[in-house]
Amino acid sequence: MSTHHSTPRGFIIFSMITILLIGILYIINYSIGSTLNWSLYPIAALLMIWFVVAPAIGLPRFKLLGSYIGLSITLVPFLYLVANLSSDGEWFWPLAFPLALSLLISIGIFFILLTQLSNKWYLGAAAFFLFGVLLNFISAEIISHYLGEQNIPEQISNRITMFGCLIATVLFVLIGLQKKKK
Repeated sequence: MSTHHSTPRGFIIFSMITILLIGILYIINYSIGSTLNWSLYPIAALLMIWFVVAPAIGLPRFKLLGSYIGLSITLVPFLYLVANLSSDGEWFWPLAFPLALSLLISIGIFFILLTQLSNKWYLGAAAFFLFGVLLNFISAEIISHYLGEQNIPEQISNRITMFGCLIATVLFVLIGLQKKKK
């Protein structure tokens, strides 16, 4: 059988280790309390990690896309589980969900730009703007709204970070223009 079509050994090993760890956590938690409670956190985290890492190992041609899809499938359910296990989950919809959605959309846009932009300086500029300015601003707004418009000192450093990333964006675009002319 051709190794090109067979499942990579690393994928099988990674999957077996993940299943083994989940089994150990299940056995320990259930043997202590005859129920599953605390082990659901690391079990869910391991499943999320598997969904993100396994495509990179098992689908080398589509590792970024596969990992992005894995993260997209598991991030929101993982946060929902954590919210409901740790408390009444009231923070999930107004805080965790929009933050996760903003992150996933930003990563998706960056993934598209990664396939479209050949100039590494423009790609760097896009990353600084998308994550350092846009996502930073959206996250600050979501958190501020959730906290009820409280005046928090982190807003100042947030603005400094956004301004620094905006400067980096402009510098990367200018460098990219210079490299394009040569």
